[in-house]
Amino acid sequence: MDEEKQVTREYTGESDNRGILLAILAILAIVVIVAAVWFWRRRSDNVTYTGYDIVTTKQLAFSTVYGMIPIKDGVMRYARDGVEAVGKDGKTMWNVSYNMSNPVADACGRYGAVGDAGGVSLYLLDGTGKVNSVTTDHPIVKVAVSANGETAVLMNGGKDDYMVVYHIDGTKASEVNTVTTSNGFPLDVAISENGAKIVLSFAYFDEENIRSRLVFYNFGNVGKTYTEGMVGKSESTTTAFPDNLYADVAFLTNDRIAVFGDKSVLLYEMEEIQSMKPVEITYTGTVRRFAYSGDYVGLLTEQQDNGHIVYAVLLYDLSGKLVERRELDNYYGGFRIEGTDVILYNDVSLYIYRVKGKDKYKGGISKPIAYIYAIDGRNRFAVVSDNQYNELKLLTGGSAK
Repeated sequence: MDEEKQVTREYTGESDNRGILLAILAILAIVVIVAAVWFWRRRSDNVTYTGYDIVTTKQLAFSTVYGMIPIKDGVMRYARDGVEAVGKDGKTMWNVSYNMSNPVADACGRYGAVGDAGGVSLYLLDGTGKVNSVTTDHPIVKVAVSANGETAVLMNGGKDDYMVVYHIDGTKASEVNTVTTSNGFPLDVAISENGAKIVLSFAYFDEENIRSRLVFYNFGNVGKTYTEGMVGKSESTTTAFPDNLYADVAFLTNDRIAVFGDKSVLLYEMEEIQSMKPVEITYTGTVRRFAYSGDYVGLLTEQQDNGHIVYAVLLYDLSGKLVERRELDNYYGGFRIEGTDVILYNDVSLYIYRVKGKDKYKGGISKPIAYIYAIDGRNRFAVVSDNQYNELKLLTGGSAK
């Protein structure tokens, strides 16, 4: 009996040792794999590509497109006769037909909305091809979409203007009447990711000077204690440039707001109500384009230097700190920030560089570019024109075409 017990103890010990050894080998294998992936990604993140290949080409609907807006896994293309979502593989994910004279659109995540500016037709898109059609009470000016499908619609009612938030099913969630004589002329509307917060920008005259006004709303629980949910107001007279026209507003994150003017950019915090004083970004020269993401705000500027025009990209973090300034060889009409890539493009030229890093690609492209977005975050991009999709793969061999 003692011998059997001894054998049993010896056998159990061998099993435990073998299990520990296998566990150590498994951990080492994982470490090696993680290190290899890290090294490969680091190497990939520092590669400057000199050529490219067009991997796939596909024809798209709508030959005359009004605009393109990024959505989850692709881009939303809208025109007078319809809207479609094109995936990263170039396939149409969904499409909707309509007839509009002057479509305006917005999208966030998988949701989108298209309205007929000056008309009363509004289409709410749930990202699967299902659409809810709404006839608004007043002519549409602009639309803004949240990540949960809530859509804010700015409308012109003559003497009064209106802002209505619609649920994705077309029912009204909230409504605000903005009187032109007291607030000014509405310019833009932005809605937070959760659909609870709204920012409106207005222009008004102060004697002979044009001014800007921002009004902040919260339609969540906090906003219920305020009249009509208005939780703040800000005037351009409190900024470095009182006559600055702040015509564009955007939520960078659910709690961060950027307000773009012709002389400065304002960054507000709005967890529930507006921050008392924004961070103001001032710059020299003229802003030709602006871009933003959840991490950065970018300005493409133009200024004179000894008789020469100098173009540059100024990149700021969400605290308003300048991350970097990069001069450009020429002007680019397209400007996007995607992850840590800054993407600049014209009809047949492309420049991609990494934030505080090396150039990724700089050169010509044989296919026309109306819009471009990343496919894999490394060297594959979707290039979209008015009627064509092209999958672009950047290469380390060859030369820029």
